[in-house]
Amino acid sequence: MKKLILLSSLILFTTTLFSQNRCGTTEYQQQIEQINPEIRAERLKLEKDILRWIGENPNHQQKVIITIPVVVHVVYNSPQQNISDAQVQSQIDVLNNDFRRTNVDAIMTPTVWTSVAADCEIEFCLASTDPNGNSTNGITRTQTTSSSFSMQGDPVKDAANGGKDAWPNADYLNIWVCNLGSGLLGYATPPFGGIGQNDGVVIGYSYFGTIGTVQNPYNKGRTATHEVGHWLNLEHLWGGGFGNCGNDNVNDTPTQEEENYGCPAFPHNASSCNTTNTDGDMFMNYMDYTNDACMNMFTQGQKTRMIAAINQSRQNLLNHNLCGSAPPPPPCAPISPPITEDFQSATIPTNWSINNSDNDKTWEITSTAGFNSSSSIYINNADYSANGEVDDLILSPMDLTSLNNINLSFDYAYALWTDPTASPNYSDTLQILVSADCGSTWQKIWEKSGLNLVTTTPVFTAAAWTPSSNNDWNSEIINLDNYTVEDDFMLKFRNINDYENNLFLDNINISATVISTLNEINTTEKILIKIVDVLGREVKNPKQFNKTLFYIYDNGVVEKKIIID
Repeated sequence: MKKLILLSSLILFTTTLFSQNRCGTTEYQQQIEQINPEIRAERLKLEKDILRWIGENPNHQQKVIITIPVVVHVVYNSPQQNISDAQVQSQIDVLNNDFRRTNVDAIMTPTVWTSVAADCEIEFCLASTDPNGNSTNGITRTQTTSSSFSMQGDPVKDAANGGKDAWPNADYLNIWVCNLGSGLLGYATPPFGGIGQNDGVVIGYSYFGTIGTVQNPYNKGRTATHEVGHWLNLEHLWGGGFGNCGNDNVNDTPTQEEENYGCPAFPHNASSCNTTNTDGDMFMNYMDYTNDACMNMFTQGQKTRMIAAINQSRQNLLNHNLCGSAPPPPPCAPISPPITEDFQSATIPTNWSINNSDNDKTWEITSTAGFNSSSSIYINNADYSANGEVDDLILSPMDLTSLNNINLSFDYAYALWTDPTASPNYSDTLQILVSADCGSTWQKIWEKSGLNLVTTTPVFTAAAWTPSSNNDWNSEIINLDNYTVEDDFMLKFRNINDYENNLFLDNINISATVISTLNEINTTEKILIKIVDVLGREVKNPKQFNKTLFYIYDNGVVEKKIIID
């Protein structure tokens, strides 16, 4: 599906700027409706479908937890904007607390509204499986040349415009974290048809989570709570427009004239919209504009609206296996060595796989360099600004029983980008890990980084590096005889990124010697055996003997001396 492109030349908006410009969802919705008028019809249809669904499902408030898989796309121009995994996780924790009403500030909800304050029974997790079925931490990282992103045109959601393309939005909640321009905190797409790959939530990096780069007074993660509310079809408390005493289509939120800022004292705006409501505005609701520390509740009516929207527009979220644990290892269909791979084909061998958890740069076959050839497999660390990211090249499962003299051999090439004598110093890392249970658990058996990984002279070059001759390569042999009893053996090469330089592998081979079959006989009976050598010549005269244990190779040669009575 083509991306929805919003052309600024076609639309001129006079944006209503509030003192904090907290949310751009209303303006964004107006933009996409002007570009695609059919979206307004989809919006009206969804409203009818929601009302019908609520009427047909009177037991929808029964406790059934919905878990939404999330992918967070960190799009950054500077190191500060490249927020940490911990900051991302802090935001997921806030979403879970706010939507389950386990937030510590729930006690601040005024007593008059505690009876309608809702555990929405919606949870969130960073996806553990990416669209290709590989393991992921649910975070992608993309370095961009764009110093900031505008809401208009959605460039942060488009790789061609310096952003990051969405993962399938029927299956994942896509959240983009970037430097938003014009002081905008965030915006979201409501669950209407026609939005396409632009569906998701965008948050400024200074307002995402509770640690790291967040800035007071939007440092409690409530910007994402607010925008995810929009993504699940909630409107601002004052309705869809700006300061018009509108209808938010929720019965248990008071009519409200306009947005609130800061931390009002309760009650507030008791006479707004000519109502007689002495309790005033529900300014502590997540769908208002108050400071993060002053928000603490959704209502039962908002919960119903969100659950209905999921059932009508985001049904894939009701049944998936994208959360909770790493994907199960593939069924083992082990092969027996030898294995020889020199990467002369354009694709990796059948039953090999690549784990690319951030869906960014990873292992790929190149025709620019090889050891004794022009091809190898490499990872472009020089352009891969994702420090700490892991990418695995995983070999086929192997059956090593009845083998000995098992050796892994391979060639590798690497140079640093930065001077290793400088401080701080950097290096990508190459590891080899093995598994004896078909990939369920892994153990590291080999690792090199820094000068130990470098294979060429000079050891660093401030440019993307490619080996130019066999002299730029090193060879390695690792004995695997410790695993001769394993029938579900696996092995993988792991690159740990430090944004340094390109790493190449070639000629990955596993060799072994087949052990001759050994027959074991346990008996106490009198038996007659004729022992011959490989040419069929008798080794001993046949004799009757009584033995408790003896071994004979299947070629007729005796392994041990036989004790004869």
